Parts: sequence; C-alpha cells; structure tokens
Amino acid sequence: MKKIIALTSTIIILIHSSVLNAQHGVAPEWTPNVELPTPPVCNDVGGFLYSNMAVLSNGKRIIFLNKRDGSGGVFHTYSYDGLSWSTPVVFAPASLVIGLNSPKVISDENDILHIIWASQAPKALYYTKMDSALNVIMDSVRISDNPDFGSYQGMYPTTDRSGRIHVMWHEGKTGEDIPEAYYSRSTDGGTTWNAKDSLSTHDGLSSAFPRGQFNAYAGDTLAIFWRDTSAASANDWDIQMVVSQDGGANWSSPAVINSNTNYQGDPDIVIDPDGRFHLFYHETASFNPYWGMRLLYGYSDDLGATWNPSSTFNDTISLAQRSYLAEGSRYDIQNGVLWTFWKEEDMLGLQGGDMMASYSLNKGVSWSIPEYVTDRNDTTIGFKSVALLPNGGLAVNYELPNYPNSGQMRVFYKERTALALSFNSIKNDPNILIYPNPATGDVKIQFGEIKVQEIEVFNMKGQLIFHKQLSNNQAFYDLDIGTYLRGVYILKLRSTESILTRKIIKQ
Repeated sequence: MKKIIALTSTIIILIHSSVLNAQHGVAPEWTPNVELPTPPVCNDVGGFLYSNMAVLSNGKRIIFLNKRDGSGGVFHTYSYDGLSWSTPVVFAPASLVIGLNSPKVISDENDILHIIWASQAPKALYYTKMDSALNVIMDSVRISDNPDFGSYQGMYPTTDRSGRIHVMWHEGKTGEDIPEAYYSRSTDGGTTWNAKDSLSTHDGLSSAFPRGQFNAYAGDTLAIFWRDTSAASANDWDIQMVVSQDGGANWSSPAVINSNTNYQGDPDIVIDPDGRFHLFYHETASFNPYWGMRLLYGYSDDLGATWNPSSTFNDTISLAQRSYLAEGSRYDIQNGVLWTFWKEEDMLGLQGGDMMASYSLNKGVSWSIPEYVTDRNDTTIGFKSVALLPNGGLAVNYELPNYPNSGQMRVFYKERTALALSFNSIKNDPNILIYPNPATGDVKIQFGEIKVQEIEVFNMKGQLIFHKQLSNNQAFYDLDIGTYLRGVYILKLRSTESILTRKIIKQ
C-alpha cells in the first residue's frame, strides 16, 4: 500500500510540474526583448531595483546599468527608438565614493533628471541633477549623512507637479539590522534639502521600503507607505502609512493599514491627479506561505481612513497564482490610465518568475485582464523598472541572471504599444460628435458623413455589454447609459471602412 501511495504521489507531482512548466507567452502588445549593450570591457552587467530608467518628452530613453565585474561602476545608456542604444558611459559622481548603493533616477516634466544614491565611505545619501543631454548640472549634494542604523537602503525618489523633489529611504539592512523609515524633500530644485524626518516609530521593530509616488499630483496632501514588523511577531509584517497635508513639511503619526496575521510586504503607492491614493502590496497567507501569495489593491479618497472596493483589500488584479513584488505602478496623466506591475510565478522553487501588467481606466474601480510582459521559461527575472512613453506606451527593463553564461547577467528592454483608446482616432474628426461626455443618462452620437453600421460598448473587463445594428444612412444614435455603473466604457463604431474607438465616461 505504501508503494502505491508513493507512486500516486509521484504521478501527481509530475503532472503538476508539467502544468507549471507550460509556457504562457507574452501579450502581443509587447515588443520583443532587446539586449542592452554592456559597458566597455564588461561581461557581467545588471540593473538597479525600482527606478533605473527615465523617458524624456522627446522620446529619449535613459537606463542606468551596474557593471558587476572588474572595477565595477555605474554607467548609463540611451536610445530614441528603444532598439539602438548608445555605448554605456560612466556615471562620474558615483565613481568618487566607496561602496555605492544602487542609484535611482527619475525625470520631471521639464526633462530634468534627478538621481539619488548612497555610499559607505563616506556614509551619506547624495543627490545629482542632469540635463536632457546627460550633462551633470548639480553634482553630489548631500541629502543626509551619518545614518542612525548603519547604512542607507531602499531609496525611492519622486517629484510632484508643484516642483518639489521627495526622497524616502530606510536606514539599516533588512535581515541584519533593525531599520527605520525616513524622508526628506527639496523645494528649490535640489540645491538644499530639509533635515531628514523619521517616518516610522523607533520601537526596536523593523520598518523598511517606504514608498510614495507623487509625479501625477499637484496638491499638498501626500502619503507614504512602508512595511513594518508587527509587535505580535517578528515574522508578521503589516503595512503602515503617514500623511502630510502641507506638501511634506510635516507628517502624521504612523497608522496601520489592514492589520492581520498574514505577511504583508513591499507596498507601491500612487497618488492620482485628483488626490486618490492607490495602494498595491503583496500578502502571504499564513496557512499557505508559498502558493498563497497574492497581489492586493485598494483605493482611498479620505486620506486612508477607508478603502475600496474592500476595507480588508482583495486580489482584484492578479491571477489566482503566486503574485508578489508590486513595482513600477504609474499614472498616465495624458490618457487617464493607471498601470501596475508585479512578478508572477507558475513554477515551484522561485523559478519561472515573469513580469505581469494590468491597467485601469476608471481610477481603480475595475482592472483589465492581466497580461504577461515577459516569458523567460524557468528563469526568474530580476530588478525590473517601468517608465511611461510620451505617446502613452510603456518602457520596461529588467535583468536576467545566468545569461549568457552561469553567474553572469544581462539587462533587457522592451516596450508596450499605447492602448487603442490613447490614440483617439476620432477625437478631432469633425464628422463625429459625442456629447455630453462625461454623462449620466443619454449620450448623443452624431455620425456626420461616416456610414456607421454597428455600435458596441465594452466595459473595462473587455465584456460586450451593448450591441446595436443600425439602418442604412442613419445620421445619429442616442445611447442610454443611465443604468451603467460609474466608470469608463469603450465605444466602438463599425463602419464600412474602419472601426473607430472612443471612451465614454459614466458619472
């Protein structure tokens, strides 16, 4: 009997392994992988976690690379089309210190690059400013020095649309020290910085990876989230947050978000142009610590006091499989699209970890079907970063371990075409009029000279919710959206020559 049970278990494991090893492919909107060039005399190059890439208004893509062999060093390369990349050039400011901690780069609406980085000797957190031609115009301004807990870690920069630069970080290595979370800002373009502000409570419990992305927001109400060890157990992480209502000059006391016995980690927070907080993080179920890990999401319109669509957060975005490390969430102001990205595993043993994406066109009320960004077989990608392209598309880079040889790394780049609704083909067409939009009831659609044969309406899940066959030479149609839920819908007008797409917003 024991042999039969063992044989049955083996068969089940083999079948499960076969299913999990099946490849899933990549969404067709994503371009093929482009291997980035290595620095001179280099066989091993990696990326940097979270923010090693910026895109300027003229389409110039800039990526910072980590030379891992020889004397090491930080380099940057650029491209105008995502296909041909310049020979990597050394980032000189970081060459003057010892023990560089991964630099982070962002660009603002004026095409200025803001770079932060830390070093071990001297122990300091630095800021450097570069112009669009990659010339250093402000070199190695100290944001902070003499860390309270050993070293600067987990740095995260962001700008806002009021001209402020914000930097958050934790001091002390996770797993070795007992880190705490900190913040500083500059209101004069990086020339001077406020004295660091301690965000977390210094209670002997680890606080790490503070996050807050404000680049789509021009107001003064800000929020920063991080993961903090629960007092009940050193192995139980919770998400904590602080709020500022004066642009970062002062912060509230920490508040716990959705406390429970599960492991909650690595939050990603976006504030949209209307001040809505969008929070993403992963949570590991205590009863299923590996396969039970999921990506959770919620939004708040009252400074985090309440959250939707569930006060305890739900897996409303990712697939029903191991999903974790939400990173690179972005709000596209031009097209009103909220994006988020995470890693997904469909193979046991930290293998087969690929990047996934999803988007919302109604500020988080509903989400698109998740799409695969990468498919690297049984290899887990690492250190991914995301930036918005000027046309509404996306730029992504990530590192691949053990490529092309064991122990070596390479960085790969790819792009996503903009959503069809971003290229609003009938926005300026005088033959088409759609009004009112946004609307609460009837929407009048005037066709002009275009011979529209069919009208279709889709929700953000891609489900067809309305279809109407029109008579010949019909000049207009009154669409009743009074019973629709609030949000964004896709209107498709099928003519004899083309399919025209437009957004309709139900208020």
